[in-house]
Amino acid sequence: MIREKLSRFINNENRTNYSQDLDHVRAVLELAGNPHAAFQSIHIAGTNGKGSVAHMLNSIFMNSGYRTGLYTSPHLLEINERIKIQDENIPDQVFGGYVDDISASLDSTGIMPTYFDVLTACAFRYFSENHVDIAVIETGLGGRLDSTNVVTPCCSVITGISLDHMDILGNTLEAIAREKAGIIKYKVPVVTANQYPMVLDIIDSASQRNRSKAFALERDFSITNIVENDDGYLFDYSLNAGPPEKIRRLKVGSPLPIQITNSSLAVTAALISRKLFPNLTEEKIRLGIRTAVVPGRYQILRASPLILYDPAHNEAAMELMIKFVREKYARNKITLILTLMKDKNINGILSLLEQCGLPTVYFALDDARCYRPTGSDSFKFEKIIMHDEEALCRVLEGMKSEDSLFFFLGSFRLYRTALNYASSLPLDGGGPGVGV
Repeated sequence: MIREKLSRFINNENRTNYSQDLDHVRAVLELAGNPHAAFQSIHIAGTNGKGSVAHMLNSIFMNSGYRTGLYTSPHLLEINERIKIQDENIPDQVFGGYVDDISASLDSTGIMPTYFDVLTACAFRYFSENHVDIAVIETGLGGRLDSTNVVTPCCSVITGISLDHMDILGNTLEAIAREKAGIIKYKVPVVTANQYPMVLDIIDSASQRNRSKAFALERDFSITNIVENDDGYLFDYSLNAGPPEKIRRLKVGSPLPIQITNSSLAVTAALISRKLFPNLTEEKIRLGIRTAVVPGRYQILRASPLILYDPAHNEAAMELMIKFVREKYARNKITLILTLMKDKNINGILSLLEQCGLPTVYFALDDARCYRPTGSDSFKFEKIIMHDEEALCRVLEGMKSEDSLFFFLGSFRLYRTALNYASSLPLDGGGPGVGV
């Protein structure tokens, strides 16, 4: 139902006009009474890890007793997943009503908002009408001209930056960093991951222009004494800028090393926000980080054969995930099942696959934005399947052995296909897992 109501806005998504302005989303919000002005927020941009940081902050605030909104993208299965309060998806009836209201209010205005403009307006109205104490808001794409960049948050976060969405944001790290740094607001502190030096320079410059304090990993806060522990890690956290803070033996409940970095960003943002939210005690921050669940990230969909999924969709994220899986499952016969969108650094990813040397099946989604391999590609796939899940099942069935590991990655939109394949197998192999 929601998809049908939103369909009228799909054709407005002229992505080549991304860099024009935020006038359309502002106009839609004004018609709705500017709901984004009614709540505090934390705004998160970056290439990799922003969804994880968002879910960690959501967990910290909820465990501290605050009514918390969460706006993330994209979704794994249902579009309602993008808009949550207290970890509950926005109901269909409410969501549909908001879209109807927007459609009716626009009929005589000539305003043509994009699909994401409308989703953002729905999220902000939902948070406002339900009186959230704080909303954790993830950018959809970029930062400077992202639809979410109408908020004035109490804290901004910029996660690790690498090459992604190059057709829109630019084909250099510097160009992409300038877009991400566009979320920095006047006198609003910003927390950032350990970046390439030229990227950190751009973030620092934007902070200075806006008279905002920048907190950078390994400069203003640090992670030490990392110890692997059961299904996650223990580490010591230190905030060195401003009033010093130390949290020893902080537990992150994920086996992915990158989540240590992401959790340090979330902790720093929480500590910075504590003046406005005094219930953010060390005890509640610990609990929030330890119990945070990030849907879809390193998800074990089946135990036998072992089927994994992760949405890693750019070179940097894929390199980390493939390295992690190879080390953790060194005795397994690993096959990658990959989907990519055209706006990725395709040559870089193909070069990475060539270096890895793992057999890779390419699954092309029925989407014009999806990359289609050609005979001139540097990397040769084991098999290329054009949006036919039954054909994919047959190919993987032919490759399956006792020690098989099928690792689906490259796109959030591949999740449904991975889940369908795992569900198609006999039930004696173990059921779905959860994201970490």
